[in-house]
Amino acid sequence: MKKLNIYIIKEHIAPFLFALSVIMFILLMNFLVKHIDEIFGKGLGFIIIFKLIVLNLSWMLALAVPMATLVAVLMAYGRFSADNEITILKSSGISIFKIIRPSLYLGVILTVIMIYFSDQILPESNHQAKKTFRAVREKKPTLQLEEHIFYEIQRYNFLVDNIEKPLPDEWLDLSSMLGPEYNNQETLDRLKNISLFDRSDPKKLVTIIADEGYMVYSPARRRLIFTLYNGEFHEYDNEKADEYQRSYFNKHTVYIPAEDFELEEKNSDYRSDREMNIKMMTEKVDEYKKRIQSEQKKVSRLMNDNFIQIDKLLAAKGVSKISQISDSLISSGISKQKWIAAMNKASRIAERNLQQMKTKTALINQQKKNINRYEVEIYKKISIPFASIVFVLIGAPLGVMSRKGSMGVAISISIGFFLLYWAFLIGGEDLADRRFVTPFLAMWSPNIIVGIGGLYLSWRAVKEVSFINWDRLRKFTKIFGADTTTQEQADN
Repeated sequence: MKKLNIYIIKEHIAPFLFALSVIMFILLMNFLVKHIDEIFGKGLGFIIIFKLIVLNLSWMLALAVPMATLVAVLMAYGRFSADNEITILKSSGISIFKIIRPSLYLGVILTVIMIYFSDQILPESNHQAKKTFRAVREKKPTLQLEEHIFYEIQRYNFLVDNIEKPLPDEWLDLSSMLGPEYNNQETLDRLKNISLFDRSDPKKLVTIIADEGYMVYSPARRRLIFTLYNGEFHEYDNEKADEYQRSYFNKHTVYIPAEDFELEEKNSDYRSDREMNIKMMTEKVDEYKKRIQSEQKKVSRLMNDNFIQIDKLLAAKGVSKISQISDSLISSGISKQKWIAAMNKASRIAERNLQQMKTKTALINQQKKNINRYEVEIYKKISIPFASIVFVLIGAPLGVMSRKGSMGVAISISIGFFLLYWAFLIGGEDLADRRFVTPFLAMWSPNIIVGIGGLYLSWRAVKEVSFINWDRLRKFTKIFGADTTTQEQADN
């Protein structure tokens, strides 16, 4: 029996790895297409791009493993059934449940591994990916100068009419003339007819015009450095309209702040629910529950205070308007004005208390929504990995009854069940966030529903009832002119 278990397990490995690779590739391509402008349009280095991709592979892996499990189980048992190995095993007295048992062991192992992965590795990967993405979004694209294009950086604007490539001999001379920031530049463009407008000082308007110059970005200074030759310097003071300065220069250097050209990851202690492990989220839930208890006590005190004010108002029973207060309602020694003042004060206090109660009730509801959000994420970290076991219960009997071991059939059936599972999961999460259902039911209902379906299919497999009627399927495909010769040969 041990050899049989090892044989069945080995049959899962190749299709699992293949399916996992295909699914990860699809998810990765979707991620790259979605973020192509952010990743590839800002002059990022290979290491940063590689880091972003690796960090985002974590959530892809968490989704891909259950689906790859379903594909692997379908293919393995589909091949066993197609080669009549299932029939041989059953004729030897081995039940379907014993045949499926090795796959369940694999499902349990994958579940345990993925629960640890989802709780410890995935949140940290999400946190680091978020920090890197934030830095990438704040980084400006690498500046590539083009002729007759007006550029704006901070409060500086500049325009270049012509761009030339210096000859190698000229570059040797230039490298000695320019500053040390230019030494590491393999190529350097000569800029002709440069117009630069400096608006860094709101009181002054500075315009610089140069016949030629060179530009380089200095990571050390975090500045764009313009080295200009043979130009004019114009300065106009807004507060002194009658003063205008004009000067000439042979060489002039302008430093333009460009902090956003560097990729800088900022440390942040804030984490969203998808960047926390179960322990962190449990602490958050406990914190919100304490806040709710505190606010509920405040609401209770306000309500008691309101009852006191209502009792005061009932002392003037039958009086709907202040003008209706008569001398007969006024106790001996208490003036009508004091009655009116007391009623107004009680009304104001009751109204203020009511408004505070509404505010605190809204705050309590918001805290409950926060609790639901974190509890949904806690259950999700366990329920999605548990899907590997559920998909074994679905895939094994489907593979046995379909009698097909091809990748196409396996992937098609897998996609259908995975979409059904994912629809329940997303719908349940939305309902839980709106507090229509409990977080536990929202996250575990897909496993419960699909798991019950898997148990039902296993029972049908034991009873040797076919789940898919291939004869009807062939008739359906003939309607669209599909060639079923290959399918018929496979059945024979």
